[in-house]
Amino acid sequence: MEIRDIVVYQHPNPEMKSFLMPVEICPPLVEHFSKPFTARSEKTFKELGTVGAQIVKEIMAVPGVKSLEIRPKEVRVKKEPHVSWEQIEKKVFRILKSFMRRKSFRLVKR
Repeated sequence: MEIRDIVVYQHPNPEMKSFLMPVEICPPLVEHFSKPFTARSEKTFKELGTVGAQIVKEIMAVPGVKSLEIRPKEVRVKKEPHVSWEQIEKKVFRILKSFMRRKSFRLVKR
């Protein structure tokens, strides 16, 4: 899999983009996260599994990311108004690409 497998959807709201994945990144649920994480967030991380929780934590750590919604094949990111997508998008791609690379290694090992 390559980065081109990740499709980016620009919402009508210019502060929001969806990164559509070719593979599932979490169990079939929809969860929303915003800063700062709460006790409920910590409980939800367990439901997302190791990979889903890691993706959420890494993307939320990117400067300028305001909130995130995760679904099995989608990560919807909302940014702060004063930050450009150029500052965020490459970092999000790097995180998702890293996940896909690890996922493909696991599939090969089986």
